[in-house]
Amino acid sequence: MKRVFLLTLLMATVIGGQAQKVWTLDECIAYAFEHNLDLRQSKMAWQQAEYQWKMSKNAWLPTLNANAGEYFGFGQSPSYTGIYVSDNSSSASFGANVSVPLFQGLNLYNTAKADALNLQATEMDQEAAKLNLKLNVIAYYMQVLYGKEMVEIARRQMELSAEQLEKTQQLFESGRVAEADVYESRAQLASDKSNLTQTETDLALNLLSLMQTLEIEDDEDFEVSSPESFFAGQNEELDAPQTTVTQALLNQPVMEAARLRLQKSHYDLKASKSAWYPSLDFYAGYSNGLYHYFSDNYPNTPIDEQLKRNSRVQLGVSLNIPIFNGMKTKYRVKMTELSIDEQQLNLENVEKSLRKEIRQAYGNAKAAKQKMEAMENSLDASRAAYEYIKAGFEMGKKTLLELNESKTRFHKAESDLLQARYEYLYRLKIIELYKN
Repeated sequence: MKRVFLLTLLMATVIGGQAQKVWTLDECIAYAFEHNLDLRQSKMAWQQAEYQWKMSKNAWLPTLNANAGEYFGFGQSPSYTGIYVSDNSSSASFGANVSVPLFQGLNLYNTAKADALNLQATEMDQEAAKLNLKLNVIAYYMQVLYGKEMVEIARRQMELSAEQLEKTQQLFESGRVAEADVYESRAQLASDKSNLTQTETDLALNLLSLMQTLEIEDDEDFEVSSPESFFAGQNEELDAPQTTVTQALLNQPVMEAARLRLQKSHYDLKASKSAWYPSLDFYAGYSNGLYHYFSDNYPNTPIDEQLKRNSRVQLGVSLNIPIFNGMKTKYRVKMTELSIDEQQLNLENVEKSLRKEIRQAYGNAKAAKQKMEAMENSLDASRAAYEYIKAGFEMGKKTLLELNESKTRFHKAESDLLQARYEYLYRLKIIELYKN
């Protein structure tokens, strides 16, 4: 019976361990790309642009229509000869026609090219949306990792306070410190417990923010990989900012989208100017009809003979020459020329903003690196000072107030270094996205 119980407990442990998934950063990003609502909306915009391009591309195809009708006449009714007769009758007609655009002033070609470029620009918009979403996921993911490490720091500080309370109690019992020091140590321990609770709450909120970004419902088993695995293999060296600027101007989706829309506006202008040119279309049609009289006053011709006699085929071309349309074409061309200037300014503005953002990213990264290095030195000094004052307190040479102040500085140095470390890594991630 005991063996069965142990086996059941082991199976439950294995199943529970398998049920909890530990998410890596790449898995979070991939999941967000698939489920994020804003990104799904950008995919719909791309799909609409694709349909528009396909309609423009297929505008060269012939237009084919068929028609049929049944008509009844009472009193005076038309006959197949075209003369009205005094009889009730019915007539049926059917036919088909096809039209093919031969020349539209290159309107169809230029419109299709413009819509193709717009489709590519929309695709670049989607890639830019992915980059923004990726950056948000990285930010929330790193907040979670930062929160996990802050919880560990708070737990270590609480353990130090517990040890300090125990030492203070021993010193009080030996008559080396006052009882007030014991109360002070208990208060410090309570404060550290409260701080641990707060950091755990902050971690839970950061996890919730990450899950909401991924469009994941509340999941108590949601967990991310350990900070150690995230930092493994990270390159913390900075290259020249101009290299990143050059790469970003060539590769960033926002730049490519702006360039494509500028090219599109030139084809829009050509399509607008095509309204000044003549258009030529080819037409072909077939028609037939049947007549039937309800009385015996007029004989009804057999159906097969009527089909042969009433059959008609038409072929022709239609030439349309624009002469004057109330100056609409002129001002439509003027508006399109303004659109070209607008897209050119937009391209320059995007380039200017991109350069500024990259320079700021490098400045922030350098400042974060300097802060991190300074915090490393501060932490070493604070740790040494804490160990020295702690030993002095145990020998009765330092007061509890000095010990608590040193411990507070040590805790702050740990927190500041951790914050600087994550800030620097986040800045590196931003630069990496600009380059790639």
